[in-house]
Amino acid sequence: MIVITIEQIQYFLAVKKYNGFSPAAHELCISQSSLSKQIKSLETELDTILFDRTSRITKLTCAGEDFYVYALKFLDDYNKIIQGMKKHSISKKTTLNIGTIAVISQYGLASVLASFKSKYPNIDINIFEEENEAVLSMLKNSEIDLAIVRDFNLEKKLFNITHIADDELVVVTSNDHPFTKKKYISFGDLKHEDLIICSKSGVYDICLDECSKLGFTPNVIYNINKIETILGLVSEGLGITLIVNNVLKPFSSHNIAVHPLKDPINSNLALVSNINTSRRKEINAFREFLLKNSQK
Repeated sequence: MIVITIEQIQYFLAVKKYNGFSPAAHELCISQSSLSKQIKSLETELDTILFDRTSRITKLTCAGEDFYVYALKFLDDYNKIIQGMKKHSISKKTTLNIGTIAVISQYGLASVLASFKSKYPNIDINIFEEENEAVLSMLKNSEIDLAIVRDFNLEKKLFNITHIADDELVVVTSNDHPFTKKKYISFGDLKHEDLIICSKSGVYDICLDECSKLGFTPNVIYNINKIETILGLVSEGLGITLIVNNVLKPFSSHNIAVHPLKDPINSNLALVSNINTSRRKEINAFREFLLKNSQK
């Protein structure tokens, strides 16, 4: 396999331009002996002589004339590659604003963020944690660059949507609740139950829709945002909740029982950006890194 470096091409063109090794070496700020060695190495690699060194003026051989045409085109293509890739460069200091629901610890995203920062030290990351609806509102208003949200009713015309992780809804009760005797829970079973839930979440909207189909409105007695508080009340038997399964990982020691739904409802996690964003370089870098390193 023939191996030729960019420097050798540039050295060759300089010798051709100045018709000699001495003026070319002066222009390139290297010694004449170093330049001669590089050209000799190039000729050895190509198995041909590129310059006629027998006269005072260094001239190209026939092989050199042919190589000159290729060298000019190669260097032109090389420069086009460099210029073309500059638009994808993320070497300048920049900031990526990410809005997310409270899932960073449950899905191992904290370590992903740390690894991304290590690989891309020039990209600072600001994290804004809000409820699903609030995060999407921030994205629509371009207050953030990316959103990590549930994939409930996302507007595909407005957003680029990338699947991050699978998940599903489950019903959570205290350990001594009658539901512990049931293998599966249906939404009909919730009719006479007291619910503790966050009204700003996509889970709440799903619960309303499913119960409405069955002709009743769920009895929400507490509207709470914090998962810890919800599970604390549930464990004391003050109500039950509908929640995303993976969110429960840090709370497995609580006095709670987890019940699957009879008809499973997915609640997947998605990375979302505006279609018309101007931050494609940073966003694409984060998206590709997240897909490669996140838990599925």
